Amino acid sequence: MEQKKLAAIEKVIFLKSVDIFSHATIEALGRVAALTEDVHFEPRSTIYRQGEPVDAIYLVLKGRVAIEENGQVIRELGEKQAFGTVPALDRNPAIHTVKAIDPVYALKLNAQDFDDILSLDFELVRVVFRVLCQIIRAG
Repeated sequence: MEQKKLAAIEKVIFLKSVDIFSHATIEALGRVAALTEDVHFEPRSTIYRQGEPVDAIYLVLKGRVAIEENGQVIRELGEKQAFGTVPALDRNPAIHTVKAIDPVYALKLNAQDFDDILSLDFELVRVVFRVLCQIIRAG
């Protein structure tokens, strides 16, 4: 699945559409965008497994992924959604396995790079914290 890499401004626009970054400033999103890497996954490929460390947050541009727990699909995520956020931030092993359903094109944000940005931008910390609280309340 060959896909043209996104330009920096396209990444910023995309990041603004993802829940975890929807209230972030354009400046903060520019810093985040600069650290992302375009990644592709073929259908049925495993992105990470339950019990493994997760070193990145993934932001889905195209395609869908299955979130599995003990071999059972518990939900699907698709375009403009993020996964891997909690295990990447808390550095604990993944509690789910994530597999591509379709060809997936995503942006990968290394957890350490994200930590570094958060250490310099308190407003971004507040934005991410609010979204994580919403996820916890909904979950």
